[in-house]
Amino acid sequence: MKYSVVILLGVLFFLSGCSYKEPFSSSYTGHDKNSQKRLEVVNTAQKYLYKKDGTDCSGFVMLVNQESYEPFFDAKKLPKFYEDSRRSLAMYRLFEADKRLYWDNPRIGDLVFFANTIKKYSTIKNIDNITHIGVIVKIESDGTVQFIHHTRGQNMIGYLNMRYPEIAINNGKMLNSYMEKCPPKQSLACLAPAYFSAFGAIK
Repeated sequence: MKYSVVILLGVLFFLSGCSYKEPFSSSYTGHDKNSQKRLEVVNTAQKYLYKKDGTDCSGFVMLVNQESYEPFFDAKKLPKFYEDSRRSLAMYRLFEADKRLYWDNPRIGDLVFFANTIKKYSTIKNIDNITHIGVIVKIESDGTVQFIHHTRGQNMIGYLNMRYPEIAINNGKMLNSYMEKCPPKQSLACLAPAYFSAFGAIK
């Protein structure tokens, strides 16, 4: 019964257009040579939260990259990494070439890549079939990664928790977002961990 309630709440969250909001603050307390740069990226991304700027997920990342003095990549280098019309895939290939992809211990200010979220490209079904991208803005103590991404017409908060890949909401707390609309019986297969590909570190 409890499990059914969790699924129902998750489906309702998805159908509400991800309108869930909460007070926003960064939990990042680490220190490295890029600490200030990471905070600048987060502040820039937050500025566009719940707005339409960017037009799509990769356009939002391009906007943050430009306004944060290109911490992700030199925009002039991106064109040579295109394989088709997907800018998100080109970004992934650039990070891959620079050896800046990783899979554990994400940090704020970095990117998160997702694969197979768009039916047009989902026939390939592999981990580097990149179709979506977001900017990491908060890492919670339970491992939940909060990222801002452009979805359904505006920049929204998304959630990814690889420790609990089959739970959308636990005790009222969001752990994982739905990346696609799925029938109730298949809804767990549409949570963010099922589409996760990699994180991408800033320069």
